[in-house]
Amino acid sequence: MVTLRALAVVVLLLLPSLATAAPPEVRLADGGKPLLSVVTAPAASARTKAAADSLAAVLSRVTGAKFEVATGDGSSGIAVGVAADFPALGLDKQLTADGPARLEQYLLRSHAKGLYAVGATELAVEHAAWDLLHRLGYRQFFPGETWEHVPSSPDLRIAVDANEKPAYFVRRIWYGYGAWDFNAKAQADWQARNRAASAFKLNTGHAYDGILRQYKAEFDAHPEYYALVKGERKGSKMCAGNPGVRALAVRHAKDYLAKNPDADSVSIDPSDGGGWCECDACKAIGSPSDRALTLANEISAWLEAEKPGKYVALYAYNQHAPPPSIKARPRVIINAATAFLKGITIDHVIDGWTKQGVTQFGIREYYGVNTWDRDLPGRSRGSNLAYLTRTIPAFAERGARFMSAESSDSWAPNGLGFYLANRMLWDPSEAKRVDALKADFFDKAFGPARPAMEKFYALLDGTRPPLLSSDLIGRMYRLLDDAGKLAGGDAKVRARLDQLLLYTRYVELFRDYSAAGGKERQAAFEKVIRHAYRIAPTMMIHSKALARDLAGRDKSVTLPAEAKFNAKKNPWREEPPATRAELDAMLASGIERNKLAGFDPVAFDTDLAPAQAALKLPDSPSLGDTTTTRGVHTFFVWIPDASPDKPFALDLTVTGGLIAHYRDRGDVKVRLYTGGLGQGTEAGDEAEEVPVATGAVPPDGQPRKVTLKATAPGLHRVWISDGSDSTRTEWPADVARTIKVDPETRAMFVGRRAGYFYVPRGTKMVGGYSSGDGDIHGPDGKRLFELPKGGEFFKIDVPAGQDGKVWSVRNAAGTIGLMTVPPYLAPSPKGLLLPKGVIEADK
Repeated sequence: MVTLRALAVVVLLLLPSLATAAPPEVRLADGGKPLLSVVTAPAASARTKAAADSLAAVLSRVTGAKFEVATGDGSSGIAVGVAADFPALGLDKQLTADGPARLEQYLLRSHAKGLYAVGATELAVEHAAWDLLHRLGYRQFFPGETWEHVPSSPDLRIAVDANEKPAYFVRRIWYGYGAWDFNAKAQADWQARNRAASAFKLNTGHAYDGILRQYKAEFDAHPEYYALVKGERKGSKMCAGNPGVRALAVRHAKDYLAKNPDADSVSIDPSDGGGWCECDACKAIGSPSDRALTLANEISAWLEAEKPGKYVALYAYNQHAPPPSIKARPRVIINAATAFLKGITIDHVIDGWTKQGVTQFGIREYYGVNTWDRDLPGRSRGSNLAYLTRTIPAFAERGARFMSAESSDSWAPNGLGFYLANRMLWDPSEAKRVDALKADFFDKAFGPARPAMEKFYALLDGTRPPLLSSDLIGRMYRLLDDAGKLAGGDAKVRARLDQLLLYTRYVELFRDYSAAGGKERQAAFEKVIRHAYRIAPTMMIHSKALARDLAGRDKSVTLPAEAKFNAKKNPWREEPPATRAELDAMLASGIERNKLAGFDPVAFDTDLAPAQAALKLPDSPSLGDTTTTRGVHTFFVWIPDASPDKPFALDLTVTGGLIAHYRDRGDVKVRLYTGGLGQGTEAGDEAEEVPVATGAVPPDGQPRKVTLKATAPGLHRVWISDGSDSTRTEWPADVARTIKVDPETRAMFVGRRAGYFYVPRGTKMVGGYSSGDGDIHGPDGKRLFELPKGGEFFKIDVPAGQDGKVWSVRNAAGTIGLMTVPPYLAPSPKGLLLPKGVIEADK
């Protein structure tokens, strides 16, 4: 516990009007002695009394004083209760927020005789109690006792006048692979102490499968209720064109709400995947979105008549993400998914559904999906602090009031993001002070170790995802070592550092497993899972998800039956926690094993120009003019001569849909931008850059011509996006074309690739990063270096006389990044574009 002797905690929250007097300061404790009691009404509910007890207990821990809980009318002391508990105070007139927000609205107000912590509901009272403690310096950053911060303040005072309500009615950050036997309560406690528990219960999960199971007898009696797929009535979808199915959807809602009378909504979201009905009646209704909304509208009509306070909800997701052509009825809630959007953007989804009458909508997010990120540093949206800070306020401003974010029990890489996201979900304006929130976290969680831990968390920030390498892991270990020295004897800080040390060891073991092959892979896999089981109670990684999923997706390894996550007796979970000696040895060996890259990156700009003539580069043969890409890629091209009157036609042959089962992800988009700055995105870049030409081809596996007309000479960019299908582009041989291959861009080769790059004069070392194999060849075409596998930095000493010349990458796979030479790769020296500064210096 951090000791702050004789510290008076003063929190002053001014009202918006400058003419309004500042709230009076109330003293809660002095010299470790309580000055007020916590007060509840004689008729207070058990839940309200529990909130008062929790408040008194934490105040006692903060001050060293014994705070008592008494009964009274709320006029003096720290009044804790719903407004109806203290009718003489008349506070109910100030708790009148619209809609579901009122269910969580509360007041914190200091006055001459004490303090009000009064809410509209019992949940709101709990929010008030924990918010008061937050304002007094208490924190529960992550779940578990280790991440609880209790300040030491024998003298405690506060001045506050706050009327709080949430911006998002639902603020769910939930575990996609579920809670386990040890973490469910810790998760619930974190939610309560951070106002994450929501009053409104939104049900949007896939519902069709459950309906098919629940009413199997009806479906068996009426096979025409099933979706018609390839001539058969089968599958996990229903025939929305059948009146009997629409009646059954309403029956589902009636039965659900009868069994769950406190539920605020019932889900009618379609089952995952395809299999939509192909009958004429369904085709007449329209798209999958139209059909999903048709069933939702049937339920809404019944709710409007019989249950006006209830809602029907579903996702806008996958094939039913595109906006419908029909209007939504008033009791329909849509949660728009931010992933699995086929050729459209989240903005398009929101705009389209709201234009069709959806007034209540939310966001279905993906802050952590273990199968995607495996809890590695910077891999998930939950770790991308810039993304969270940008999107949460933006969605709220557009009217989003529900947030359901699939996540993981992965508090090491994502905990800071989860904590900040939750603050912003309550109040999006917190995004404006995210730096202050981060500073508060580093101060209170790490105290004197803050300098090292700020650098450590910078390595975990998904805003600039780090490369998985020995360098990354080595830096993590070294920063934890520095932090431990700074922390000294602070036991609480050391306990947090120990948990992050165990996480760093996990990252190291996972990297070893990823790079292993043959017999070594099974052994490396077992080390990962054994370690995951052992550190599961720390909640630093989602051990349950790894144990459930990893072996299922990697057919080269197996998990013994006794080690499965649901085994009744699992010896792999019974290892004791790591001892101090083990932790110290883990840190020392981690530093020894993981060497740093050994070079500093060199920055080069994107103001490019043709280099061959100026630098007298050789006329070496092309290494290939056909490029296969996946996802979003940008190519730099040089237009030799063009004007508005006489445009230059850049003729490409584009074949989309190379992965047949991904052909539902929309057309391949092709755009031409001028200049070398910025990168085109799905909707242009953040500066609203407008392309000078656009094109598109269907993802059907057929080569098609795309002509982009440039109206000015000079540097341009060709941007290609295919929704992560795969696309082959054939380029004209007479156009200079270059790609950027630095760690930020992370050019991913599809298949084996090759290209030329330039080593400027005076360069002593070629340094970079590679995740796959391949070779580096010198100016004479001879192999100089074999690229490392498995994700690693590399460095090559430049032989005498080999600088100021063109080198090449040959037969490369995976990702490659050049970091000490211009990170530009071209099929031939003739097509190589380089920074103008490099050209000027070397010519």
